[in-house]
Amino acid sequence: MKYAACEKCARSVGMVNVVGNISMILIKGYMGVVGGSKGLIADAIHSCADLLATVVMIIGLKISGREKDDDYPYGYGKAEYLVAIVIYLFLFVIALYILYDGAMAIIEGRQVVPCMSAAWGAIFSIAINELMFRQSVCAGTQINSPSMVAKAWESRSDVLSSIAVLIGIIGAKMGFHFMDPLAAIAVGIIIIKICIEMVKDATLNLMDRMPEEEDVMEQVRGALARVKDIAGIKDIHAREVGPSLEFEVWLNVQEHITVSHGERIKREAKKAIKKVMEKESFVRVRLFPVEVVL
Repeated sequence: MKYAACEKCARSVGMVNVVGNISMILIKGYMGVVGGSKGLIADAIHSCADLLATVVMIIGLKISGREKDDDYPYGYGKAEYLVAIVIYLFLFVIALYILYDGAMAIIEGRQVVPCMSAAWGAIFSIAINELMFRQSVCAGTQINSPSMVAKAWESRSDVLSSIAVLIGIIGAKMGFHFMDPLAAIAVGIIIIKICIEMVKDATLNLMDRMPEEEDVMEQVRGALARVKDIAGIKDIHAREVGPSLEFEVWLNVQEHITVSHGERIKREAKKAIKKVMEKESFVRVRLFPVEVVL
């Protein structure tokens, strides 16, 4: 973690998002109904989904933060990926409804002419969601929380959808009545695209995909190269487990070393790897004796 204050900021993300989304549901819902904007009403539904996603994210963070136990000796870190998938599957269903409703409004030729109060609701949504996005993505990146980053991109998708809604309202006021429901369709498409990308990413991490950072393995090899009495590196496996990294390292050592010597090599190897990793890391080291020709 880059700054100590990041941890305090990360703890506040959940409450900030809850308060922010409740405010937007009330304001966008009211202004959408009073102002007659189908796009803004769809955006209010999007905020309802965001509120649920925030609650699910908070639950996921609590689960993944549990200590290891006999039933789960590897910890609960992967709960965050499951939470992220639940969030995006729910949003996917919401997006399908928004697409359907917007398409039917255009097909049936409904005269949708929102008033300018609806535009102020969209502007308010853009500002608040952008602020929530910036806080969530920064804090989620610093503590390496997949569900918090997922929640951040939900806020950014709400920014984009609110921009589309604002354009739709202005277009409808200019006489292009199809533009407001078209904005609702744009909202649905934006949400679906983000859902597909993030579900794919969370699923791959559940399947123990190697960390995406290209320099992780090089950093590990460089750290091990500075540890004394290692005859070679047999293999290295790594995976992301929620906010942490987990390594399994197989090292070659001289075949005649003592048990205490081998344990010292393990301790130094673990310490060296953890020192070069920015994320919290768990390291398992196995030794394989080989004959070293001097």
